Amino acid sequence: MAELTPKEIHILSQEIEKQGLTYTLLQNELLDHLCCDIEAKMEEGLEFLKAFEEVKQRLENHRIQQIQEDTLVLVNHKYRMMKKFMYIIGTIAPSLIILGAFFKLQHWPGASVAITLGTFLLAVVYLPVFAMVSIRDTREKGKKVNKTLYITGVITGFFFLTGVLFKIMHWPGAGVALLVSVLLVVVLFIPILVRHALRDKENQLQNFSILIFILALMAVNIMVFALRVSKNVITSMALNAEGNMLTSQTVESRTSMILDRALILGPDSIPHLEQAEMLHQNSNLLDKYLHELMAEIVIATHEDNLAAVGPDHEIQLRKAGYQDSNRGVYQVLLSDEDQIPEGISLKKAVEEHRELLLSLASPELDPTIQILLQTGPMGPDQLEWLDYHFYGVPMTGALNILSGLQFNIRYLEGEVLRELLEAF
Repeated sequence: MAELTPKEIHILSQEIEKQGLTYTLLQNELLDHLCCDIEAKMEEGLEFLKAFEEVKQRLENHRIQQIQEDTLVLVNHKYRMMKKFMYIIGTIAPSLIILGAFFKLQHWPGASVAITLGTFLLAVVYLPVFAMVSIRDTREKGKKVNKTLYITGVITGFFFLTGVLFKIMHWPGAGVALLVSVLLVVVLFIPILVRHALRDKENQLQNFSILIFILALMAVNIMVFALRVSKNVITSMALNAEGNMLTSQTVESRTSMILDRALILGPDSIPHLEQAEMLHQNSNLLDKYLHELMAEIVIATHEDNLAAVGPDHEIQLRKAGYQDSNRGVYQVLLSDEDQIPEGISLKKAVEEHRELLLSLASPELDPTIQILLQTGPMGPDQLEWLDYHFYGVPMTGALNILSGLQFNIRYLEGEVLRELLEAF
């Protein structure tokens, strides 16, 4: 098979340049086409110069320039479209994320969809398109393109945005993605960017600004880790909640034993036995209601937590996951999409039980009852009782509060029963 020598290829390249072709990519494509055409003719027995003359005659005057002009128009059109597309995505994606964040703060439906879609467009669409447009702009200025810098930047941005999205949505893998993004920034991206900035004397200010932005991005990344509820705190709240539930059960068992002994003697021996029995039944109902709420919160936090709740709403917190998520707390106690939130029913039940205790207890116990079963505005900002205790609170935090409420109810029941059954 006939092959052109480097000298013959150089002659073809010079002829193309004489025709006024300046677009490098088109030069290479046309040179390759002419080489193949001439080699085919040489296979038929023609010498190089004869084959070259035949191919050259087919190229009409200004034909190559017209091809170049048509190609540049097409390429520039695609480039302009890509740049316009980049601007559109760069506007839509952050807008969706901001809108989703606002919806999430207001607990409106659609927040998760907006945040997920906006982050996806930013990480998967905008970053690669931005890199391609930047590379094209750099080439048009006649500068050398540092592809490694752009590739590393796109990959780092993808992992960072993915990690933030997973963290917001409480999906597994958020910590890994954020950690990978930090490692990529420290180990690869910043060293490559610094090296590039030192070599590019003309754009040192621009490159310095980019470096500052990347460092700020790292700081935000670290703060995302810092704002996460500590595992030690979560574990501590879980243990405290378990302790409250066990203590409440112990107090209830002792109270039941005392009341059973009193029932044997009957109302003739104990004047306030009927009131004591009524208080015990009411305490049992409220205690059961609180336990059902806690089980519902655990399950609503994530479907995988079904294994942590027994048939009688027995909760095994050690088997429950997503303990730092507040999804179940909001859905059970604060959400009002379909009906009155359970939190309002809970507050009403606590208030009714408090009034019952106050009607049966001595004046000396009134302050204790008011404090332990307080449902009015709380804190320096005088927040509503529900918001103060449960807004933005993780699952274990809510269980800690509700189990503490169980213990308070059992403790106050015991104190009031002691007064009612004092003679006994």
